[in-house]
Amino acid sequence: MKIEVSLLRKPFFLFLILIISSLLLGACASEEEKAIVSSAEKFAANYILEKYGEAVRFTEYRFSPPDLSKSLGIHGYIEGDKKKKVFILVNYDPLSVETLSLPEGVTKKSDSK
Repeated sequence: MKIEVSLLRKPFFLFLILIISSLLLGACASEEEKAIVSSAEKFAANYILEKYGEAVRFTEYRFSPPDLSKSLGIHGYIEGDKKKKVFILVNYDPLSVETLSLPEGVTKKSDSK
């Protein structure tokens, strides 16, 4: 009977250690990640506003694998209409726009190059 109880506790203990260590590692990386996301979102919002005259709200992001590129895919929508989806792929080192997807009907401002 003691052998069975010991076997049941071991996976739980290992699972608990795994959860705690992932939380600690995630907390360290999250500050740098938050700074990257914040600057990329500001850059992307300003880019869209300047080039297309549209204000956007970003709702989610996903980093590209770091061995492929230093970029961040950001999803959002045009302010005032959540159905008008926006996607922008931003290179965060240095900041530049790699790809932009805007809703149909949104055109570049005439004074933008």
